[in-house]
Amino acid sequence: MAELNATFRGLNTEVYPDRLPDGTADVALNVTVRNGDIAKRAGFAQVEDDADGAAGAILNGTVVRFADGDIYIVVKIGAKLYQRKMYPSDAGSFTEITLSRAAHATDRGWFFLWADRLHYFDRNGGHRWNPDVNGGVAYKAGLPRPRYGVIPQAAVGGEKDGYYHTVLSYRNKNTGEEGVVTASHTPDLECRIETPDTRSGVSVANWTDIAAADSDHEWTHAHLWTSRGNTERIGLGAGVECFSYRYYPDVLLSKSSVLAAGLNKADHVLNPNDHLRNDGGEPPGALFGCFNGRHAVYGGIYAGSFATLTTALAGNNNDLKYTATIEGGAGNAIRVRYTAGATAGAEVVTVSGRDITVQVENGVSTATQVSTAVSASAAAIDLVSVANADGNDGSGAVATMSYTALTGGGVGGNSATPGEIRFSKPGFPTMVPMPADYRNGGDAQTLEPRPWRGQIIDGLPGSCAAASWGGLTLVFATTATWQLRPDEAGRLWASSLLPNIGCVGQAACVGTPGGVFAFGYRKLIRFGSQGWRDLTKDVLGPTLEDVPVAYQHSTVLGYFGDRNEVWAAVVKNGQTAARRIIVHSLDDGQFVIFEPACLAAGEGIVAMCEMAVPNAAPVMLVFTSAGRILKYPSGTADVSTHFAAQWRGYFLQSQQRYEHLIENIRVHAGSNVSGNVTFGIRQFQTGGETITQQTHALTKSSAVERIGAQFQNECNYVQVEFASANTVTSQWSIRNLNITATRAVT
Repeated sequence: MAELNATFRGLNTEVYPDRLPDGTADVALNVTVRNGDIAKRAGFAQVEDDADGAAGAILNGTVVRFADGDIYIVVKIGAKLYQRKMYPSDAGSFTEITLSRAAHATDRGWFFLWADRLHYFDRNGGHRWNPDVNGGVAYKAGLPRPRYGVIPQAAVGGEKDGYYHTVLSYRNKNTGEEGVVTASHTPDLECRIETPDTRSGVSVANWTDIAAADSDHEWTHAHLWTSRGNTERIGLGAGVECFSYRYYPDVLLSKSSVLAAGLNKADHVLNPNDHLRNDGGEPPGALFGCFNGRHAVYGGIYAGSFATLTTALAGNNNDLKYTATIEGGAGNAIRVRYTAGATAGAEVVTVSGRDITVQVENGVSTATQVSTAVSASAAAIDLVSVANADGNDGSGAVATMSYTALTGGGVGGNSATPGEIRFSKPGFPTMVPMPADYRNGGDAQTLEPRPWRGQIIDGLPGSCAAASWGGLTLVFATTATWQLRPDEAGRLWASSLLPNIGCVGQAACVGTPGGVFAFGYRKLIRFGSQGWRDLTKDVLGPTLEDVPVAYQHSTVLGYFGDRNEVWAAVVKNGQTAARRIIVHSLDDGQFVIFEPACLAAGEGIVAMCEMAVPNAAPVMLVFTSAGRILKYPSGTADVSTHFAAQWRGYFLQSQQRYEHLIENIRVHAGSNVSGNVTFGIRQFQTGGETITQQTHALTKSSAVERIGAQFQNECNYVQVEFASANTVTSQWSIRNLNITATRAVT
């Protein structure tokens, strides 16, 4: 006589049943498998039915806990971010976060928390937000090159004396961030003072304008740098520009109501070992990325676009194209006009603020003559470069033209740079060292950051996702995986980890305490300190083959820390949205499937993350394309919509070398089984035969129920099913199963 006291396991839809371990299932739908028990899963309740009040599709969502203990849910909908405070009290509804610039309307983007600020990035750049800072308005992430350089005022009291150039950078004393020094300026940033008898200093007259221009970034101080006295002319002759001389920190100014700033530090007290640095930098627009606690990694880079103006004058060969010298939206403030009053060949260019005026001889001056005059103006070429428009050779005469603005400058270009990956300085995720172009009068050059640029030079072709945990940082393409490792100087280097296996989409990877997980082509991969492993190999082949290849990119991964589970929301065959959740337990390696019954037709899962608030059990949040947020576990039904549950598995495989007659089966029922759950059994010899299932309605809860003997025929193993219909509202559980069988006489 054989007696099998079996516990329950999760899914294996790939191996033939007669080779499975006892208790393994080929169906585990809307059930949980924990500690050998099976149970109907809890329900998904609704946290929010319409986050933006207009049924806008959520593109991404996260939970953030700030240093003061306040907990918020933040979602991305269209070009906006919305927040709802959840702790210590629930605000009950979402409120739009005011952004200094719009997010991109279709990018899902990505989040990380640093310096008690939630950071969000997409191709339009980054935002940083704390509800108690800046009146709740989000700053732009990182620190920019200042839009305005210093305007020298008349000499003031002090010890500076000579010929100087002065540049400017921003700092945040709270985080330690520092941006790169000023790029192009208006007017010319040159600051030369020559009053040897009065030993005068340099006064910055436009400090108020400087402080106001970049107030959409979070900075506390401006760092002013000057060159050493008279070095700008050594061996070069009077009036010759040279940006390449070293600059030294002169004064650090607080962002305050100071009207003018004096640079009075004598040359002999400047620290000759502390000269201009160029290793800050505003982070790029990026489709995906991650922050590993030391470096931020940016991928899917959208380089900033330069504002341009192509004139459209009557006539032929007389149009010019003006291009801003600094990328981004600041270039859209530049205006150009042509006025009468000059003689052809002697055009006059003047600059006021960001307005360029070219005096021409109306109808006589040629486009070439205008271009030559603009290019000869140090103030003008700080703002723009100029060239013949397409299809023009410059020989045509120009006419007067009213002020016309450059357009098209922005932080997000028209296309991502293929494979480009950038990374931050260690410990400063929004400082991304990159080369910067500078122009000062007639001098222009590119300065490289020290000690390195934050860029994977060779690129990672086709990269589409990134994730990290515990020092492990991975970048994925759909068919390849790279690991990023730092050297002693803090620079990241990429090494190929899996040349033929990757991640199917931006949201299809997640970092957990158990490693980084990624959903590749019909496989779930776990990367950890011991290497990598395909968790679904010989386990879920047919289940993953049910995911349409065309919609694999819609896969979303999330980590439910309270249950130590990785969730993968996937599209199943015949659908176009992710509505099925494959749940993998990291504790025992089991798989089950959830299918929330409360999703409307076409509504898909777009993000998942855990929310844990004090004095409450943690929940898994599920964000949907219908603007809704669900939570699990919560109750016994999916938002008043009941759902069917089914577990079907196999037993006696360990005894299958004999044929058996089943004598009796005992079911150790848990709660709410009576009248809710049916028991079914099929007896197989080969597994290929057609067997009618015998079904029994279970009648006991929290007790052992004996099911009659003499089922039918001899068998090598049995298929057992526990199921409840979608009319059943109660959660139920089954503890274990005991099968008594007699060896058949042959």
